[in-house]
Amino acid sequence: MVSGIKIDNPYIICNPSPQNFQGNQINLQDLPKVSFCIPTLNSEETIEKCLSSITSQNYPKLEIIIVDGYSTDNTIKIVKKFTDKIFFERGPVGFARQKSVLEADGEIVAVFDSDIIIPHKNWLRNAIQYFNYRNNVSTVWPLMVAPPDSSKIAKLYQTNLHKILINDRIKNNKGLFGGGTSLILRKYLLKIGGINTSLHWGEDFDWAKKFKDNGYSVVFISDPIYHNTMRTLKQFYQKQFVGAKTFSKTGFGMMGLTMKDIIYENFFLGFKEMFHGLIIDRDMSWMYYPVFVVIRIFAYSSAFIKNKWFLQR
Repeated sequence: MVSGIKIDNPYIICNPSPQNFQGNQINLQDLPKVSFCIPTLNSEETIEKCLSSITSQNYPKLEIIIVDGYSTDNTIKIVKKFTDKIFFERGPVGFARQKSVLEADGEIVAVFDSDIIIPHKNWLRNAIQYFNYRNNVSTVWPLMVAPPDSSKIAKLYQTNLHKILINDRIKNNKGLFGGGTSLILRKYLLKIGGINTSLHWGEDFDWAKKFKDNGYSVVFISDPIYHNTMRTLKQFYQKQFVGAKTFSKTGFGMMGLTMKDIIYENFFLGFKEMFHGLIIDRDMSWMYYPVFVVIRIFAYSSAFIKNKWFLQR
């Protein structure tokens, strides 16, 4: 559970005890194959650690499927050391993810990014057991944190902010869970129509909403994996504009949140935790939080204004 939260919610279940398992979706005596489905594009800085952490798992049946957007760096050269299931496609991330799922042989698909690192060799073996909590569990969704040697920018974004937001959303039963970086039963993903191939950002919110609407459950586990993302302010800046472009068209409803929720998270909750982090925890990564907020305001304001102007033309 996150920060001691214990929630009685059929949609999101936090760290259930094996003593409470009532399902039988996974045969733990004959482990199912797991397909790691990973889109890439010029990922040479992160892909080797990602794939090495996968192949180091104490797990008998796994495969790695790469869908590459025609990288121009050493990504494919590195990938070939780990797998020969490599496909090349140009298009939105949603298209690449769906392609990887369709090419997968595994009963379980690990819908990961190329900057994910699994921190210990028993992680996968431990995680898949949670599909047996109930027979409607579609997704096992781990906590994500920044790697131990990360920059202050990455620590603030991926460790501090991520944990705080997930904690608050689970506690208050708002938002969608079990999006990106999840283990998913492939048959259920295909049953809801797979991944939206038209979305370049937010495709994980789209499938999470479909799972929720169809009555599936998500098990959240706090045995974390590392997400080696947002290492610099430049990367954070670029990412905000990508997200803002989508939200300017769809609104925040695609996340299962309202504008009021977004304002609360960024201003009240965020600044409250910033003061606590700086004064009590002496965590200097929080000094970047006001910069994060300014970048987000600029990115989202620009995108919404541009979209409104475009629609009025």
